[in-house]
Amino acid sequence: MPRICILIALLTYCLPSLATDVSLLTGYQFNSDFEIVSANQLPPQVEPATGEPGDDVELDDGAAFSLAVDFVFQQQQTKRIGFYVSYEQTQFESNAGLTNPDMDITHVHFTAMSYYPQGRLEPFVLAGLGAGFFSPKDPTLKDETKFSGQVGAGTNYQLTENLLLRMDVRWLATFFDSNGAAFCSGGCTIAVSSSTYSQVQANLGLMYRF
Repeated sequence: MPRICILIALLTYCLPSLATDVSLLTGYQFNSDFEIVSANQLPPQVEPATGEPGDDVELDDGAAFSLAVDFVFQQQQTKRIGFYVSYEQTQFESNAGLTNPDMDITHVHFTAMSYYPQGRLEPFVLAGLGAGFFSPKDPTLKDETKFSGQVGAGTNYQLTENLLLRMDVRWLATFFDSNGAAFCSGGCTIAVSSSTYSQVQANLGLMYRF
């Protein structure tokens, strides 16, 4: 127990020198379409009616909420490493023929970032790797966890020494199987049109630096 207390005390003492950035962001996420694989694999009576095989199934665009935590890398103030978590609750279009069209999408990425300070402005570029978690609520579909990545750019604006406004745009790419099938459970009804599923986020929020 004393060793744990000492370790906590040391971490608390060292945190200010790490220049840790904690960002809470809200934004808008643009989602690519899926497509219908085979209508005859659905239950015989499904409302609303299912579209034809090959038809696009839109996934609603909507609000996304994100948390980013970044740490100075090897004492280089313009370099950061950290992690990024984003969450969106969305819905499939009615032509998917699902009794519950809701789906939660979460991305968890390890990230690297480079800053290019210009006075109060801190433009940056970033990249990340991790996983995308797709959780449809319809009982005929199963959850998918896939490898995903991101690239993006944005800027911070220093409101005070410790409080900054953050704006960024990120492209999120999730890599599905090459056959395009997704969410299969007792008969696959939905697929991705290619092995790479794309989403774009535009975010705005506040960052606290300590």
